Amino acid sequence: MKTVLITGGSGMIGSRLSKLLLDKGYKVIWLSRERFVKAQIPRYRWDYRKGEIDSDALEQADIIIHLAGSNLGEGAWTRKKKQKIVESRVLTSRLIIDTLIKLNKKPEIFISASAIGYYGMHTDEKVYNEDDFPAKNDFLSRTCKKWEAAAFNFTKELNIRTVVLRTSFVIHKNSHTFNKLKLPVRFGIGSPFGSGKQIFSWIHLEDLCNLYIKSIEDTSMEGVYNAVSPEHISNAEFMRCLAKEMKRPFFFPKIPSFMLRLFMGEASGMILEGSRISSRKIIDKGFIFKFNTASEAIKESF
Repeated sequence: MKTVLITGGSGMIGSRLSKLLLDKGYKVIWLSRERFVKAQIPRYRWDYRKGEIDSDALEQADIIIHLAGSNLGEGAWTRKKKQKIVESRVLTSRLIIDTLIKLNKKPEIFISASAIGYYGMHTDEKVYNEDDFPAKNDFLSRTCKKWEAAAFNFTKELNIRTVVLRTSFVIHKNSHTFNKLKLPVRFGIGSPFGSGKQIFSWIHLEDLCNLYIKSIEDTSMEGVYNAVSPEHISNAEFMRCLAKEMKRPFFFPKIPSFMLRLFMGEASGMILEGSRISSRKIIDKGFIFKFNTASEAIKESF
């Protein structure tokens, strides 16, 4: 029985992934803010800001899945917030590597989250694949570059197989962000954001978790993969689909871009921009999506 160590395990993705791994016979442990080894999923303490980590967790780990990181969509991107976004991803990876080196411990694989924001907050007709350079060098793109570079240090310094999953918007009934999208639709005032022409890339939580599991079990997987559904749908089409599945009207005027920029600042680019992202690489690896269309994903999320 192999042990999977997950950072950020108590979040939506980590919680569901932990359940699926346990069902498959893996042992799961978390790195957390508080130590509680007698919990159903044992928790071991770490604090990257103080450089503290419970080495017992790393000693046990055959597989490490790194999901920890300050929420990108929570609050405006102030200077302090930006620093926290970057450090919570980069310094955490560094702390794990340094501790593994001290322990002379080498897990089988390191899997890290990333985001499709790597390609830049930009809208065009190009379909971006994993080998493409970012269209814009904005904060989100720069953050993802640092995030991924920190992950690939596991290969460079420890010769560990490393997989990075560039994740899109995650659809699930327990998603706080998805429920925010549903709220205005529920009151009959759902509408596109900005022009509505920007692509809304998404993946259902179940598919994302199964993609993490495939990354563990398919030893041919290495490097970067886009964790996005095969469907390319615009923001307007997605919101219209959401209204249809919720049986609510959809005729409210578009939400002007300037309003979102006023309230969200630079972070509004995550909503107002979006290009097509290819899922071909992971499909060619034999991954089969359970949810191929937004309609299917939304129906399952009520």
